[in-house]
Amino acid sequence: MAKRSFRPPWWSVVLVVALSALMISLGIWQVNRGQAKAEMMSRYLAASTQAPREITSGAYAEPGLIERGRTAGQFDVDHQLLLDNQSHDGVPGYRVWTPLLLPQGGIVVVDRGWIPAGGDRNQKPEIPAPGGEVAVTGYWRELPQPGMRLEVDNCVETPWPRIVQYPTVDEFRCIYGEFVAGGILLMDRDIAGGFTRDWTTAPEMSPTKHYGYAAQWFAFTLTLIVIFIVMNLKRKQ
Repeated sequence: MAKRSFRPPWWSVVLVVALSALMISLGIWQVNRGQAKAEMMSRYLAASTQAPREITSGAYAEPGLIERGRTAGQFDVDHQLLLDNQSHDGVPGYRVWTPLLLPQGGIVVVDRGWIPAGGDRNQKPEIPAPGGEVAVTGYWRELPQPGMRLEVDNCVETPWPRIVQYPTVDEFRCIYGEFVAGGILLMDRDIAGGFTRDWTTAPEMSPTKHYGYAAQWFAFTLTLIVIFIVMNLKRKQ
């Protein structure tokens, strides 16, 4: 049986190690994201049995905590936000965030659901809302976080409805003033005046998709290592 030697160039070893480390870290990141999403979904289900608390402009959503909430006021249709890069069943779109003006003063921002972006992103969609006094119940939670936060200034004044990229509480206050609640109220599905809403099953990307992406990164790593070994195994002369 012919003997084989394994003597790859040093630079190829460095390259494969670096690429493998990168892909493994991406796989681990996806696993962690999947676990976080699974935990988030369980919190939605646990909160669904709670009695709603009253949400005022002074309310602040604790990180990781999801509660039932309720409030009442008038929707301000002239100053709505569109949370960008939100997909539903593979269709790109926005989440519609509408400020609710409270009778006692202040604002609670309500997530009224998902709408498609349409073919021309330069043409913003028309976003109707119920007029008069409305009562809103739903899930009260912290503002959603992106998987990777980009350097975007959401305080830049642009025409309404304003397209935003995962604003922080400070940016909320920059947009609406100091008297805005520090969180988001996800409007219940059975309340009129909303759009596509499915909070308890997949608040953002489902955990299964994250685990699938993680498996792909680990498979890419294994494939790279196998190819590297096979290509550098040579028969001894």
